[in-house]
Amino acid sequence: MAIIVNTNMPALKAVRNLNSATDSMNTAIERLSTGYKINRAGDDAANLYIATNLETQIRGSKVAKNNITTGTNVLAVIEGDLDVMLDNIQRIRDLTVQAANSIYDENSMGAMKDEIQQRLAEIDRISKNSNFNGLTLLDGQSQLADIGLRLQVGANSDEAANCIKIDKDFFQTVDSTTLGTDATGTMPALTPADGLSGNLDAAFANASTAAQYITMLDAAVTDINNKKAKIGATQNRLDAATDSLTTTIENLTEAQSTIMDADIAEETANYTRYQILQQTTSSLLVQANALPQIAISLVNGG
Repeated sequence: MAIIVNTNMPALKAVRNLNSATDSMNTAIERLSTGYKINRAGDDAANLYIATNLETQIRGSKVAKNNITTGTNVLAVIEGDLDVMLDNIQRIRDLTVQAANSIYDENSMGAMKDEIQQRLAEIDRISKNSNFNGLTLLDGQSQLADIGLRLQVGANSDEAANCIKIDKDFFQTVDSTTLGTDATGTMPALTPADGLSGNLDAAFANASTAAQYITMLDAAVTDINNKKAKIGATQNRLDAATDSLTTTIENLTEAQSTIMDADIAEETANYTRYQILQQTTSSLLVQANALPQIAISLVNGG
């Protein structure tokens, strides 16, 4: 091997390997400190693109899951208010059954009618007061009564796959003027279309008319029960949608992790390897830089 001064090839090679070991060690340090094996596009542009799209879907799915929870809460508010209405109607029915017994005089009938009137007023108050985030739910006055409730239950725009609509029928008026209007049967003294409140005076005229009022109350109970059944069915669907989103989020997160997350054991091994190479190459560089000294020795010796 020739002994030259102008170009120290061993030193150049040592520098190149030192730089390579240092870069690789820094990469391992970065991955260990961030927990990601892709920290910039230059690390793996194609997989970073995929991981970013997965992140978009994951975040959108989490928001959609919250949307479903909100929809479930809306239905729970409606159901709770309907339960209170039903309790009042059941009490009204008890009083009406009692009034259908002709042993009560006018004053007694009036007392029972007064309590029923107060309970019907409470049903109307609940109807007006039932709301969620400022939108009334049971008085038929909000936009929900016109267009229903649209729930975004997916991360994307396609409506068929990412939307559940709760029909506007859920949000129509439920109060003393609408309950009982579906009653059918023989009620010559009553007008079902006027609702429970519109027939109260006629119902408590005597025991016979009170008995006819029971038919309207039964229709009111059936109406509320039907609404609650629809609410239950819709809640079950929303629960299923939540389960589906939970599974989707888990699967997408696992896929993203496979692409982005660093293997700590592997990166620790890489860090140790490149650290040793860096130290070894540094020592060899010192020796390579000393080679030109041989030429000086030869010159001095000559």
